[in-house]
Amino acid sequence: RNNLDSDIYEKIRLVGVDHSKTAIAYAKASFPEENVTFYAHDINDLESLNLGKFDLLVSIGTLQSPSINFKPFFMSLVQNYLEKDAAIILGFPNSRWIGGEMIYGAKAPNYAMSEMSLLFNDVIFCKKYLQQHKYRVTLTGKQYIFLTATKI
Repeated sequence: RNNLDSDIYEKIRLVGVDHSKTAIAYAKASFPEENVTFYAHDINDLESLNLGKFDLLVSIGTLQSPSINFKPFFMSLVQNYLEKDAAIILGFPNSRWIGGEMIYGAKAPNYAMSEMSLLFNDVIFCKKYLQQHKYRVTLTGKQYIFLTATKI
């Protein structure tokens, strides 16, 4: 990295939250810089961390956890943790690993084959909610459906 990139990087505050202590330990070892903070924490209790607000939210495959009440949790993220002109990148899993092989398509309860209604329900909910809050939203992807949103 050149000095300009280092100066810019060091001014960015990066925060990661995951329930897995081993994932957090790996992340801390990979990013030991002072401006990077990781928490092994239940994201259903983000309030207790007093994180403040952010310019960018990135969540890849996290919000679909069975322990999360998706819609209210997502609305809380947008309302309580994003700066006025923040951007968002969400990755919704449309694949899963079985026996070391990636299987394309969302898995829904009580279906033997891929069934993407639940996936699309969450994606479209986020898209509409963000559009109501003056975000420009795009959807792309295959193994993961990526929603990107920026303020208009």
